Amino acid sequence: MNSVGTRLFAAFVALIVLVILMISFTLIVLLRNNPLVQRQDLAKLANVSSSITRLDLPGVELNTAQDEVKVQQLASTYGVRVLVTDSAGAVLLDSAQPNGPPLPLRRFRTARQDPLFPQVMVGQVRDSNLTQWLFVARAFDVNRVLVTAAQPRQLAALVFFGENLLLPMAESAAVAILVAIVLAILISRSIAQPLQKMAAVAQGIAQGEYAQSAPESGPDEVRALGQSLNSMKQQVQASQQGQRDFLANVSHELKTPLTSIQGFAQAMLDGAAATPEAIQRSANIIFSEADRMRRLVDGLLDLARLDAGLRPLNRNALELRGLLAAVTEKFGPQATARGVALLTELPPTLPPMTGDADRLAQVFTNLLDNALKHTPAGGKVTVVATASPGWVEVGVSDTGQGIPAEDLSRIFERFYQVDKSRARRAGVGLGLTISKEIVEAHGGSLRAESVVGIGSRFVARLPLVRPEDTTVTKKRSEIGNRR
Repeated sequence: MNSVGTRLFAAFVALIVLVILMISFTLIVLLRNNPLVQRQDLAKLANVSSSITRLDLPGVELNTAQDEVKVQQLASTYGVRVLVTDSAGAVLLDSAQPNGPPLPLRRFRTARQDPLFPQVMVGQVRDSNLTQWLFVARAFDVNRVLVTAAQPRQLAALVFFGENLLLPMAESAAVAILVAIVLAILISRSIAQPLQKMAAVAQGIAQGEYAQSAPESGPDEVRALGQSLNSMKQQVQASQQGQRDFLANVSHELKTPLTSIQGFAQAMLDGAAATPEAIQRSANIIFSEADRMRRLVDGLLDLARLDAGLRPLNRNALELRGLLAAVTEKFGPQATARGVALLTELPPTLPPMTGDADRLAQVFTNLLDNALKHTPAGGKVTVVATASPGWVEVGVSDTGQGIPAEDLSRIFERFYQVDKSRARRAGVGLGLTISKEIVEAHGGSLRAESVVGIGSRFVARLPLVRPEDTTVTKKRSEIGNRR
């Protein structure tokens, strides 16, 4: 009883009944003062008048008790008031006398000719008690007029409606209700069926099942709901998969150094590493793996703080050109050792901007470090900065092997590896993720461009001045709204 179809049917029926009641009420109000209803009473009076004139009418003198009794009998027989007047409207006999209030006919001033009753005069008059009367006047000799009168029926309009209009209205209501049933079935199917499928899809999402898709058909609102549900399903699926990948990657990243630490520590305890050189080598490996674990934990904590909006940015005025030159210079020895040319294309000056110099230095350090790692000897890494109204872009490009198109959209995911076969011993796989978060915390964006066999280019786009110069990063949800 609480389904969409039932509600639609009930709504249609209620609307139809309401409309019919309003139409009926309007018709009764219109009929109340409509001459058509009064003409039924006038037709009765005219017929009675015609019948009486064919009978023996009162005598000429009109002063006998027998005449009075006769008009009273006529009134009782036909259910009307019978009067005899002279041509001026003065009452000579009245079936309602002596107890009834007189009718002031006054020369029949209110009488008129009606095309439907051409042989009589019709009219309305009020007695001394202000009661309304309809009358029909018919002359039956030179000096006398027969008047038949009756009070208008109080519910004449209602009676007329019941006798003439109630059945057609009831038939129309029955047809309308049948149409309402058909419409309710059709509309409920077009709305309820997609909604039922969406409910099943939503229940499946709650249970971790993502095979079904919500229908994107029906009315605009239902279609928009289906599209939103499918989009939510994809996001939830991606988020669940991301969480599983994240846990698997974290477990793998922690397991590898822990295994090394445990193995070399066990060797030292068992005496397998007995010589000073072996002990030194084992200690160095334990230290290196512990440092790798520390960097992994620090990176995860950094991301957690950025996600929660708890990582403060020390925003101050900074000179971006000098910052880029200092970071690039720091990688000079590493580039020389790898046989890679490290170039800068910086304008003489860049507009001043507001930001966290240390965090931005971390971003460009990550980008340069990745570029040098993936550029073979003889290649080059270039740092380019350009300014536009309100913005500055810093690009770090290399001539390495490039990134395949299927991997390019995922390189900012945590622990994602482009080369699955290559062990990542030097890093923890969070550098690009953290760099993207820092740039977005500044109100900017970080994007990647790459062509396999030619090289890659990472571009950080930063605003010179933010309208809200906050010192706390926005939460991931707020950052996502700007994407």
